Amino acid sequence: MDGAAELLRRKWRVGAFGLALVAVLGTVLALRMASDGPGSPASRPASGSASPASEGTSPTAAASLLATPALIEFAGILDGAPMSAAEWGARKDRPPLAVMVDNTANAYPHAGLAAADLVYEAFVEGGVTRLMAVYWRHDADKVSPVRSARTPFVVWALELGALYAHAGGATTWNEANAIGQIFEWGVRDLDAFVTGSSTAYYRDSDRAVPYNLVTSTAKLYEAAASLGFNGPPAAESWKFRNPGDPAVGGTRAEGIEVDFQGTRSSWQMVQWKWDAAAGAYGRSAFGGPHLDAATGRQLQFATVIVMLAPGEVADESGHVLLQQIGEGPATVFTGGRAIEGVWRKASREARTRFFDTRGQEVAFERGPIFIEVIDRQSKVVVSESAAGLPALPPYEPPPAPPVQDEDAPAPGDSPPTVIASPTPGAGPAGTQSGTAGPGRTPGSSGPGPAKTPATVTPPAASPTNPSGS
Repeated sequence: MDGAAELLRRKWRVGAFGLALVAVLGTVLALRMASDGPGSPASRPASGSASPASEGTSPTAAASLLATPALIEFAGILDGAPMSAAEWGARKDRPPLAVMVDNTANAYPHAGLAAADLVYEAFVEGGVTRLMAVYWRHDADKVSPVRSARTPFVVWALELGALYAHAGGATTWNEANAIGQIFEWGVRDLDAFVTGSSTAYYRDSDRAVPYNLVTSTAKLYEAAASLGFNGPPAAESWKFRNPGDPAVGGTRAEGIEVDFQGTRSSWQMVQWKWDAAAGAYGRSAFGGPHLDAATGRQLQFATVIVMLAPGEVADESGHVLLQQIGEGPATVFTGGRAIEGVWRKASREARTRFFDTRGQEVAFERGPIFIEVIDRQSKVVVSESAAGLPALPPYEPPPAPPVQDEDAPAPGDSPPTVIASPTPGAGPAGTQSGTAGPGRTPGSSGPGPAKTPATVTPPAASPTNPSGS
């Protein structure tokens, strides 16, 4: 009888331990599911889920599971980067802010790109590219030079639910009518030449028109509030890796060269080199490291995406429209590796998403993202090591373009004031005369013969390069 009682006590102790273990594991799983559940901040950017305990989990395995890093509670809606509760609280009710930035030789050096959560680079007229820097997690005291709106960027601003900052824009009778589309599609507009938002901009007298228009995220958010552009962000997050997630897969890719025109013209190509210590790709352009004027340091982004969105010229002014809806080839460079796949965008308002060859959405490294949008004639070189990239050609600026008046303020609009000091908030020094036109950009041909890289996207005829050379 005593033996039976002892056996019963042993069974009870084993059963009690098992129940306690199940209770602990259940609590861990419940907490992790709650932190990633609908309505929580982490439910937008977080990826992955807790793995259920296998049958017969040992105390050692349970302790290991308990030590697993919890899912990130607060994260950037655009770049997935971890945030403190205070940072989240200060930003949770403000929408993203998208700012158009010139990318011709006269625009360099840029200011404020280093603070962007997300940057797009894509073709505009003349075969050159323009940038759109998107802010939410960080602020920038100076963003310049601000330039005009173009339809492809309006589409991306729309899918992000972003406030859209620009200096005038294309006004046409065709599908490149960026200014008309801003109003038609309900984009919240912060035009530098419109009363109500013009106070967010000033001109830096140290630079020439139109490459001297400056703003800041604080001034833009202030102008947005005065116009009633408030409310929490509506952008659907991409998928991001969490601590402890498996490797990203793909192939090693520590060097990337994007040659937009396929001619290795120094003003139409960029390189990215993986910096393992920083966990990011460093950008080079205009013949050397691409420095931010505000920080003096090279631009670095955790993830670089190269996506093909073929373009067409819409009119005699050269306005470019891109095939942004549907799907096309894309390569995601993250964690020093290349993941081949496709981009997909179901509608004008839908978020562009990126999938691998198995059809799984790619999980990005947490941190700022840069998207390079190429055309058919563009060439992309991918190297296993950064040292394997060909040397950038010496920088040779393109011919100086004549000024257009497309971005000039309309009659009755309020032009930005000229500030002698580049510091926002300094006293006005008068009103800038003239226009804020983008300038006629050079043609697609570049100096010197094209060098054939080891790994390329084959050139083809396109609106920005009709010959296909």
